[in-house]
This record gives sequence, structure tokens and C-alpha cells, in this order.
Amino acid sequence: MANILLGVEHGIEVAAEDVLKFLTGVKDLTSKVDPDAIAGLGVLLGTVAKAVEDVSAVAANPLNFTLDAATVQDLKAVWPALVKFAASIGIKL
Repeated sequence: MANILLGVEHGIEVAAEDVLKFLTGVKDLTSKVDPDAIAGLGVLLGTVAKAVEDVSAVAANPLNFTLDAATVQDLKAVWPALVKFAASIGIKL
């Protein structure tokens, strides 16, 4: 029984170390990312979420994104920051 508890304790310790490494990496990344890039990604992810929210709508019209004029203007304003961020993680736009 003691061996089982020691194994569980070790597993929790390893998982906690992994979570701490991940959170430290995220903190470092977010401190380097332009807030405009984060805002732009939020707008894009919100649009994707809205498009895939209704499964029946996606089946009828596969991932058709609709952006209103205000959203397009918002994205235009932060697009350079999004391109720079994408390049920093190896994505060429």
C-alpha cells in the first residue's frame, strides 16, 4: 500500500513540475507577444468559434466565416502584429 501511495505521490510531483514548466513558458511567451497580436487572435478565434458553434449550420455551409466591416477594420489595425507573431512561431503568412 505504501508503494502505491509513493507512486501516486511521484506521479503528482512530476505532473506538477510539467504544469509549472508549461505555465512558465506561457508567461514568458505572453510577455514577448504584442498585445495587438493577442487581441487579433482573440477576434479570429471568436469568429471561428461562432462559425463552428452550430454543427448543423457547418454541415450545410462548411466553415463560411462572416466578418462585418468593423471587425475587418479591427483586424487590419492589428494585422502587422499578427504577422510578426506568426513569424516568431514559424508561420509564414
